[in-house]
Amino acid sequence: MSGMAEHSSKGGDFMGKYIPDEVIDRVREHYDIVDVVGQTVQLKKSGRNFFGLCPFHSEKTPSFSVSPEKQIYYCFGCGAGGNVIKFVMETEQLSFVEAVVYLAEEAGIPIPTAEHPANSAEEDRRRQLLKVLDMAAKLYHHLLLQHEHGEEARRYLLQRGLTMETIREFQLGYAPDSYQFLLPFMRRRGFDETLLVEAGLAAEKETAAGRNRVYDRFRGRVMFPIHDTQGNVVGFGGRILGDGRPKYLNSPETSLFHKGRHLFNLHRARKSMRKEQQALLFEGYMDVIAAWQAGIRSGIASLGTSLTEEQARVIRRNAETAVICYDSDAAGQTAAERGLDVLKDQGCIVKVAQMPAGLDPDDYIRKYGADAFRGDVIAQALPYTAFKLEALKKGINLQDEPQRMKYLTKALDVIADLPLAIERDHYLRRLSEEFHVSLDALKQEQRVIASKKKREGKGDKGAREWNNGYDGGKHMVASGRKLSAHEEAEKRLLIMMMHDKQIAERVRESVGAEFNVEENAAVAAYLYAYYAEGHPANPGRFIHYVRDDRLVERISGWIMQDIPENILEEEVADYIRHIRTYPLYKEIEAKEEEVKQAERAGDIAKAARLGIELIQLREKVRKKA
Repeated sequence: MSGMAEHSSKGGDFMGKYIPDEVIDRVREHYDIVDVVGQTVQLKKSGRNFFGLCPFHSEKTPSFSVSPEKQIYYCFGCGAGGNVIKFVMETEQLSFVEAVVYLAEEAGIPIPTAEHPANSAEEDRRRQLLKVLDMAAKLYHHLLLQHEHGEEARRYLLQRGLTMETIREFQLGYAPDSYQFLLPFMRRRGFDETLLVEAGLAAEKETAAGRNRVYDRFRGRVMFPIHDTQGNVVGFGGRILGDGRPKYLNSPETSLFHKGRHLFNLHRARKSMRKEQQALLFEGYMDVIAAWQAGIRSGIASLGTSLTEEQARVIRRNAETAVICYDSDAAGQTAAERGLDVLKDQGCIVKVAQMPAGLDPDDYIRKYGADAFRGDVIAQALPYTAFKLEALKKGINLQDEPQRMKYLTKALDVIADLPLAIERDHYLRRLSEEFHVSLDALKQEQRVIASKKKREGKGDKGAREWNNGYDGGKHMVASGRKLSAHEEAEKRLLIMMMHDKQIAERVRESVGAEFNVEENAAVAAYLYAYYAEGHPANPGRFIHYVRDDRLVERISGWIMQDIPENILEEEVADYIRHIRTYPLYKEIEAKEEEVKQAERAGDIAKAARLGIELIQLREKVRKKA
């Protein structure tokens, strides 16, 4: 098995080439995984390891562990695990080789390459899709800037206040109002229709004659390229010129483009987001672009759908605070309310910018300028609780006493979930002053609500534990059945094999592939091949050798367990005996049941014959033991 792989990154010409094993090792050894993970996860030391909130699933109690000694991470909640390369793959949405190149470039490690003899069909298809999307983006951009076809679109963008520099930065384009413009252009360059349909650039429709007609998906639209984290074009958003519907049309879901995963402008904004520890979440592409042109570089947008948990996790990995800056209309405020909870559930500090009625961020920036937007809108954004309390007032007549009491009850329910006593006190005092209600009465009612929530198992207990102090002994561990004796033996033996090449060789000779759990047999096969290629006993290096994600996660969890410094010979022999004799014990159990059935049926001859077979099986166990 080779430790080399292909690369299709935009960052260097590694298309169809190998990255040598020694370079991958240099990259892995250059980084301290605590430093890399710490850029996206808030880590706190507990014992020998570091813990934080898992970036791969929603949780309130830290269960994500990073081992500086073993250079791996593992989540006891969802089972995600691996080394520094796997972490970058998952958080940056990169392939293995893209992650290696990304890390190598950051570390200044040169990557000598050798030609790849045979590209995988899947990787080749991915490269073709990226190529056709990049070519389409360049064509649309050329039409906008240089061709009469793009004159109306160009005039529209300039009227919206964009400069030519900004138009070029975002590679904005124009798709002519024709069903057959992009298709023949791509055919002449050797791309077939199926590739364009797969890339989301073309669509199919069955004609009356029963044949499929393929046509350009985007027609008569200003085109906004959408990029992945590495700056590759993976899809488009298109705005209609005129009054057609829909106003905005996004690429469909493809193997490269996922609306619920990608964020518009993330690849540009990420550096500023990490530096400022703040992300500005806009509703539309033009808002992001206008903010960028005004020097506000941490703006991103979701892609025409409600904010998803996956998008919120990406935001949290890059910034601690998220400021939602949606339109002031009812739809924008409703979307802001939905986004609030999604972001908060992922551990973000959330604020909501208040836009003047009738203005969206793009309008505001053009009318009042960037400084006013920063100082009067972003800086004055309402914290999560303040916005929630204001949102509760919608549809309620606060002059009517019963409705006012209804509002206060709902407000206290929100305040009861706050993690810090000082926060609860702050908002209770605000309610007391605003509605001229006794502060003591509000506090008493809030305690009643909090007590009820606690009894019912509601509230935000996990968040309170995390914010009020870290208890290193309370890591959430994934629940599951207890391992049987033979499963435990296989696991412990494999852990020892990862730490000791001689033990692995002994197991290869005595057990071979005869592990009773299929996944364990696969891990053993990887270990035998790993050592056969001359690699040293190093669990962190072994993880990078394994190409099965399910096995990597299994191995990561195992490596997190400590093993004795001195492994006893008797312990190894005992585990090997468990593994070798387990199938025989299963046979013995089945045979004993057959003997009982024969005796109950009165078939003495059969029972005697089975009894002899049972004795032979027990003798086999004795010899193997």
